[in-house]
Amino acid sequence: MQTIKPLEINNDMIKTQPKKATIDEATRVNNGVGDVSTALPRIVPMVLNTKEPIVLPFDEVPGPKSLKYLSICRNYITEIGTQITAGFLTFGLNIGTILANRRTTRSFSNLFEKYGPVVRFVSPVGSDIVLINHPDHIQKVFSMEGEYPVRSTLQSLEKYRTEHKNHIFGGLYTVHGHDWVRQRSVMYNPAHNAFVPHAQNINDVCEKFTQKIYNIRNYQDEISKDLHKEIHKWSFDCMGLIMFSKNFQLLETELVYSQCDASWMYHSLEKATDAIIKCETGIHFWKFFTTPAWYSLVKYCDNLDNLIGKYILDIEQEIATKVQDEHNISPKSLTSAMLLSEEKFNAEDISTILMDMMLIGVNTITSSMAFLLYNIAKHQKNQRLLYQEVGNLYQNVNDIENIKENTPYLQACIKETLRLVPPIPLLTRILSRNITLDNYNIPRGTMIIMSTQDTSLKEGNFDDATKFCPERWLKPEAKNYHTFASIPFGYGARKCVGQNVAETMISLLTIKVLQKYRLEYHYGDVQPSHGFITRPNRPLKIRFIDRM
Repeated sequence: MQTIKPLEINNDMIKTQPKKATIDEATRVNNGVGDVSTALPRIVPMVLNTKEPIVLPFDEVPGPKSLKYLSICRNYITEIGTQITAGFLTFGLNIGTILANRRTTRSFSNLFEKYGPVVRFVSPVGSDIVLINHPDHIQKVFSMEGEYPVRSTLQSLEKYRTEHKNHIFGGLYTVHGHDWVRQRSVMYNPAHNAFVPHAQNINDVCEKFTQKIYNIRNYQDEISKDLHKEIHKWSFDCMGLIMFSKNFQLLETELVYSQCDASWMYHSLEKATDAIIKCETGIHFWKFFTTPAWYSLVKYCDNLDNLIGKYILDIEQEIATKVQDEHNISPKSLTSAMLLSEEKFNAEDISTILMDMMLIGVNTITSSMAFLLYNIAKHQKNQRLLYQEVGNLYQNVNDIENIKENTPYLQACIKETLRLVPPIPLLTRILSRNITLDNYNIPRGTMIIMSTQDTSLKEGNFDDATKFCPERWLKPEAKNYHTFASIPFGYGARKCVGQNVAETMISLLTIKVLQKYRLEYHYGDVQPSHGFITRPNRPLKIRFIDRM
């Protein structure tokens, strides 16, 4: 009887054969029937290309399931769009989060902690919205925004201009496409250098601010009135010089709704800002009927438009007179720069642009200045280091042009304040083409909300992220911080044109205040309030103690 030789399988055969044969195949081998190569068919395993990541469909992006169930209603609702859902998200109306945590949140951190760095909100009344907070994802969105970036607009302000005023032309904040490029090209250089011709006058306004603080202090050296409002007046006066070469002198005016044009303009700015915040919050009932907020917005935006237009016409007439007298004309303000530009802006166009600058610029500068003073007052060690740097600076106003180069620690304090509390905590873009984020395919037309405040407060991006630490920006390792971990002025084509003006104004006022006062704060922590522009959520009871 012939002995069957045991089956020998080398390593090469293992690579081409299955681990286990079927029962029939094993029987055939054991009985010596057939050849091994025919008994075990050759199987070639599937090889995956690991260099090309798998892109998941948009429906796989995580997010609250309740909104997905409501999405069946979107085909039946046509008037209310994506901006309503964005409004709920922007102002923290996440009912589930509030009930679960027994508190409201100032950011989307809880959402990101639950769903990851890319969160999809399925809007039952419009296009879907995607929230992101990872700096790599934010960088990718900016890198793909194209020549004409599109961001979410203030719908109430846009409706006011297109329907109530019948303006086709929008301002820098709301307009898109070629018109936006046209405006920005004319505004960029004058806005960047607007501080220089008015350095002396702005220096005087800062001196008046420190003097007013001295006059209105109580016996505890605190401001019994609203310090935030006094900072707001200072910002308004400085912007008046830059925009119109006019000193509004609101710091010297107690009755802000008096009959003078400057006072009435300031009052209208306050009321228009409050009305826009109310209109942009929650459900937009003002789209269907006249709500109190919409009525207030129309009334005070009309006032702003008329008063700004009056100043523009005065400057236009002044330029015309100089032309007749054959005088050399050089722009002294943003208004004159636009009137003298080759684009030939008319008074209506200029008024729209300047209203946007006033609504956004005055309020964001005020917010940044308020939180900087708060941080300086709260952190005495940082204040001592800052005073050592600025205590004897700028006795000569001509040195103001080099203010940033001469004050590195002050600039670090400003940068740190803007990291902790960016004046506009959310940036938006409407995708012009498909994009892949965290291996999810996000289709064109989707609104992306970038929570830049949440990004700048993550420990993964900054050590001791919630701590006020200006020194972090002066250390050699600061160059390792991700560029998009803190972008308070935005980035790319739609970056804030007034960044240089804002930083210079804040620097000069800080120097003037610290040269005269030592600041202290003895109350509860101040947090940024909800809104498209942040504000302190409680009165700033800072003590201004005279330096001996």
